[in-house]
Amino acid sequence: MGKQHRRKRQRQLDMTVAAIQGQYGPWALVKGDRSRVAGSTAVAHIPTGFPALDRALGIGGLPKGRLCELMGPATSGKTTLALKFLVQAQAGGMQVGYVDQALYFDPDYAYRCGLDLSRLLVGRPQDVKEAVAMTEALAHSSSLAALVFDTLDFTWTDPTAAALLAATFERLTTALARSGATLIVLHELPVGNAAHSPSGGSPALSALAHVAVVRLGVVLEQWIRQGRDIRGYEARVEVLKNRLGPAGQTVNLVIKFNGTVQGNGL
Repeated sequence: MGKQHRRKRQRQLDMTVAAIQGQYGPWALVKGDRSRVAGSTAVAHIPTGFPALDRALGIGGLPKGRLCELMGPATSGKTTLALKFLVQAQAGGMQVGYVDQALYFDPDYAYRCGLDLSRLLVGRPQDVKEAVAMTEALAHSSSLAALVFDTLDFTWTDPTAAALLAATFERLTTALARSGATLIVLHELPVGNAAHSPSGGSPALSALAHVAVVRLGVVLEQWIRQGRDIRGYEARVEVLKNRLGPAGQTVNLVIKFNGTVQGNGL
C-alpha cells in the first residue's frame, strides 16, 4: 500500500472521527492512549465536594457533558450530595440549574450548603411534560455548568410519563456532550429497595440506568446526635456504575449541620 493511499485513508478516518465527535461530543470516540483510559484525570470533570467520593470515582468527580444518576430513599442524603456538587460547579463562575418538579427544593437549605443563589436557576414545572421540555432546553445551554433534574415518584411508573422520560434520556446524551453540562437525575427509592435493581419494570428507569455514565446509590447509615438534637448524619455512597473509572467502590460521607451544611471539609 503506497503512502498516498495510506494518507487518503487516514484523511477519511479523520473526517469520520470528527463527524462522530461533532454529533455526539469529543469523548464519544477517543484514541486508546494512556491519558484517556478509564480512571484518568484527563477526563473533564467537576469535583463532588467530597474528596473520598472523588477518589472512588477515579477521575476526580463527575464527568462534564454526561448524564449521571443519583438514587436513594428519602432523607438518605442524595439531595444534599447534589447541592454540594452544584456548589463545586459554580466555583468556576458558572451558573447552574435545578428543575424541581418534585417541589422539594429549599432555597434556605441550598444557601446553607454553600450555593450562590444569584447564579442558580430554579425551574418549577407544572407537570412532567413541562419538566422534560425545561430540562432539555437547559441541557442545550452552554452557559450552564451543571443541572439537577428532580421529578415526582409517580412519573417513573406512570406509562405516559415513563415513556416520555425514557425517550428524553436517550436524546439528552447528545445535547449534554455538545454543551458540556453535567446532568444529575435524582430519584427516590422505597425504603428497603435494592439500589442494584431500581428499574422495577419502568422504561424510564431502565433507560436512565442504560444511558447514565455514573450511577450512585445513597443510603443513610446513622444520624449524628448531640443530646436530643440531630447535628448531622453519615451516609454510604456506592458507585453502582462507572464507565470512566472503577465501579463497586463504597465510601462513607459525613454531613454536619452547624448554621451551614458541612460535609467532609466543606
